[in-house]
Amino acid sequence: MSYSTAQITGLSLLAGVVLLYVNHFIQQKRRNPAGLPYPPGPKGYPIIGNLFDIPNVYIYKRFREMSRELGSDIIHLQVFGFHLVVLNTKEVADDLMDKRSSIYSDRPRMPMMNELGSLISDVRMGFGWSLGFTPYNEWWKHSRRLFHRHFQPSAIPQFRPKKTKAVHDFLRRLADTPGDFHQHMQLLAGSVILDIAYGLDIRSHDDIYLQRAEEALRIIDKAGNPGSFLVDIIPSLKYVPEWVPGAGFKRKAREWKVIADRFGTVPFEFVKQSMKDGTAASSFSSIALRDIQETQDRKYQEELIKCLGATMYTAGADTTVSVILTFFMAMLMSPEAQSKAQEEMDRVIGTDRLPTYDDEPNLPYIGALVKEVFRWQQVAPFAIPHRLMADDVYNGYFIPKDSIVLGNAWAILHDDKLFPDPFTFNPDRFLAADVDPRTISAVDYAFGFGRRTCPGRWMAHSFVFIIIASTLSSFRIERPVDENGNVIQPTGAMSGGIMGTPEKFQCSVKPRSREAEQLVRATG
Repeated sequence: MSYSTAQITGLSLLAGVVLLYVNHFIQQKRRNPAGLPYPPGPKGYPIIGNLFDIPNVYIYKRFREMSRELGSDIIHLQVFGFHLVVLNTKEVADDLMDKRSSIYSDRPRMPMMNELGSLISDVRMGFGWSLGFTPYNEWWKHSRRLFHRHFQPSAIPQFRPKKTKAVHDFLRRLADTPGDFHQHMQLLAGSVILDIAYGLDIRSHDDIYLQRAEEALRIIDKAGNPGSFLVDIIPSLKYVPEWVPGAGFKRKAREWKVIADRFGTVPFEFVKQSMKDGTAASSFSSIALRDIQETQDRKYQEELIKCLGATMYTAGADTTVSVILTFFMAMLMSPEAQSKAQEEMDRVIGTDRLPTYDDEPNLPYIGALVKEVFRWQQVAPFAIPHRLMADDVYNGYFIPKDSIVLGNAWAILHDDKLFPDPFTFNPDRFLAADVDPRTISAVDYAFGFGRRTCPGRWMAHSFVFIIIASTLSSFRIERPVDENGNVIQPTGAMSGGIMGTPEKFQCSVKPRSREAEQLVRATG
């Protein structure tokens, strides 16, 4: 009997999966001599394990249901011999991600994303230069330290003028074409990040820098989607020649390399040249380049700065849009919250000016509303997965090294023990005199877990505050009506993927008054 090349390739891949499973099985037996049980989980099947227990959509909701069915805050699944551990409550997330962060802070190996092709430079491979995807190593520590220096709470006020300008541009566009609110949000998020990162003045969606950044984002969305590429399951496939049938992913990686390199390098080189010419606008890149010490390895420091500038866009653009969309949807779902927020601003600020950052301490309801936006629907219900760096035992359960560990932020932030009536948008929950301190601290899980918590969270919180305060000061967000005059009721539906983005919805955005519209237009 003869086999085609495709059949031989398929059989080889199947054999590789079986051998990988057997190898993992043997290794786990050797590492767990006491025979401790894994955390509770569904039974599964030989070789494929719990493959059919993992849904394609709303995976975070299913894992919370599974946790309750099994009566355990921590659950365990296996797929092809790989271990997946899901943490569904604040208590277990605190115990493992925070208290044992020294072994729970690595990232899973992602060959398609991080290893195929030298993107950006010889220092970092693939999208591994991105702070969120970088393994727990010295490069990550140096990157995070540099990022923290420029975006810690005491440092971010230097970027307030850029954020305020971007928000005022957004308000004017909203006044001109309110029906295009989604596109205006995309331009708002993209323009402010490129301004802060590189000092670029982005005026429209057609800007070449913005288009290149969006192209890189689309690549990350494809390359980082779990299970999309077999090489992420069998890393040795990355050594297969490009001409072998089934190795089309190698060609994709080569093509994506060019796009990613251009995305990170071109704006960075623009800043360097502008600094030489004396025309550079103030930005993270220009400030960080200026501050490189003579005693430091300049090439290495420039690599850090270049990669962090690119990271700012890949980590912040889509997430910012999702948060603003969630805020708009929340105002449709909870008009009473909108009314309370606007009453507070009218009382504290008045109606003859727009809010500023100086008003934040005097606007507690707006502050609570910002927290509730982050809690109500998370941009990243799971954040980015962690990898366990050493065998661990927790509450009598064995968790093997290399397990993929997911903090279920969605489950934690919809835990009715912490947040009564969790599916209702209610900022007042954060203003109660007897509010549980754990309720306040749990909101941080919207930004990730342990040492891998998003270092840009203070920047994000600051930006979202000024967006929400300025928008509610100027506009009323209402439910639209159809051609027959019937009110279109919002569904509150969210996408079922790994990113928590509101499904497409309609809304009516109108200036609160003629005076409010004049204030908006006067910002130009």
